[in-house]
Amino acid sequence: MANKDHLSYLKLGRVAWETFRKEHPSTHPDLSSANLSGWDLTGIDLSGANMMDVNLSQANLSHAILTGANLAEANLLETNLSHAVLKQANLSEVDGVSMNACEADFSHTSLTKGDLSKGIFTGANFSNANLHYINFQGADLNHANLQSTKLREANLNGATLIEADLHQADLSQSSLIHANLTGANLSETALVGTNLQGSCLHNVLHLTEVRLAKAKTLRQTTMDPPLLELMRMRYPALLKN
Repeated sequence: MANKDHLSYLKLGRVAWETFRKEHPSTHPDLSSANLSGWDLTGIDLSGANMMDVNLSQANLSHAILTGANLAEANLLETNLSHAVLKQANLSEVDGVSMNACEADFSHTSLTKGDLSKGIFTGANFSNANLHYINFQGADLNHANLQSTKLREANLNGATLIEADLHQADLSQSSLIHANLTGANLSETALVGTNLQGSCLHNVLHLTEVRLAKAKTLRQTTMDPPLLELMRMRYPALLKN
C-alpha cells in the first residue's frame, strides 16, 4: 500500500512534491496501489517510485519523469504519457489500453505481457526494451524506434508501423496479421515463425528473401513486385499457407 505521507505530498501539488523530493533525495516514493485516476501529474518527477498496481487511468502524465519506476500491473487505461520518460522502468503486465504515449521514451523498459492495444505510440522510443508477449493489437507505432527490442510472441495484429525502425528486433513467433509496415526498417530483424498474413510490406528497407522465408506465412501479404516475384519462385508454399 502507498505511504500516506508520500501520497499527501503528491496531493499538495507539483511544488510541494518537488520540495519533498529535494529534501529527501535518497527516498524512493511508495505510491503502490494508490488511486490516482484522472489526476493531473504533468511533468511530475516520479523517478524510482514504487507504483506497483497503481491506478492511473485517464491521468495526465505528459512530460513526466518515471525513470526506473516500478509500474508493474498498473492501470494505465487511456493515460496520457506523451513525451514522458520511462527509461528502465518496470511496466510488466500493465493495462495500457488506448493510452497516448507519443514521443515517450520506453528504452530499456520491461513491458512483458503488457496490454497496450489501441494505444498511440507515434515516434516513441522502445529501443532495447523487453516486449515479450506484449499486446500491441491495433496500436499506432508509426515512426517508433523499436531497435533491438525483444518482441517474441507479441500481438501486433492490425498495428501500424509505418516507417518504424525495427533494426535487430526479434519478432520471432509474433503475429502481425494485417499490420502495416510500409517503409519500415527491417534490417537484421528476426522473422522466424512470424505470422505476416495480410500485412503490408511495401517499401520496407533491408528485407531479404532469406529472412522473409523464415516467416510462418505470407498469405495475402502485399509487398513490392520484385520481392513478391522472388518469393513466388523460391518459396511458393509461404504464399499459399
